[in-house]
Amino acid sequence: MRHDIQHTKDPGKLHPPLPVKRHPSLVTAVVLAAGAGKRMGGPKLLLPFRGKPLLAWVLGLVESLPLERRLIVLGAQADEILAKIFAVPRDSLPTRHPSRVTRNGHLWEVLVNSDWNEGMGSSLRLAAGEVSGGMLVFLGDMPLVPREAVLAVLSRTGERPVAPSYKGQRGFPVYLPASLQSELLALRGDIGARKIIDPRCELIPTDDPGVVLDIDDEADLGTAENVFRLKSKSI
Repeated sequence: MRHDIQHTKDPGKLHPPLPVKRHPSLVTAVVLAAGAGKRMGGPKLLLPFRGKPLLAWVLGLVESLPLERRLIVLGAQADEILAKIFAVPRDSLPTRHPSRVTRNGHLWEVLVNSDWNEGMGSSLRLAAGEVSGGMLVFLGDMPLVPREAVLAVLSRTGERPVAPSYKGQRGFPVYLPASLQSELLALRGDIGARKIIDPRCELIPTDDPGVVLDIDDEADLGTAENVFRLKSKSI
């Protein structure tokens, strides 16, 4: 039996356990947020960017999309993220996974990857085991992905991977069709799904660098700040 926990915006208020339902015919948004952020010297996804944590930008984007199912894979800083981003009281942190929490009125399923130090492949493998349909995969350290690029990817979902690209470089989010599930379940190491995706991926060009800008160090934060300012001036 699963012991799932659902929280409202009110800290400390719990709902009865609910089963995590699968939606075979729908695309599931999957946010990968399990890494340790070693190059930043701490919990990278909780670092402030323009007034809120890096991860909050990605979650807000996902919550704005016309998707019914949202899943996040946590790992190295699972407890800190659940407490600070999802307002789950520390004495109520889930001990069984997947669990259900709410943020801004939106339901999220939470998976905790105990093998996070294997790399991104282990998180994708874990998510693939919980999703029977297609997955739209986001990285938790990419705060400037434009919504328009995401909607363009969603408009092309089908039987092959789809992703935005910037100057020829594949970006995120990446749509992974259900037909790749067996290959995703076999992933090992830190290569993610690159060898599975790239040979057959449809790329949708965009002139927005946010689709390839992930935050790994202080220099990347500075670059993100510059990109944000340029985008703001162009609006």
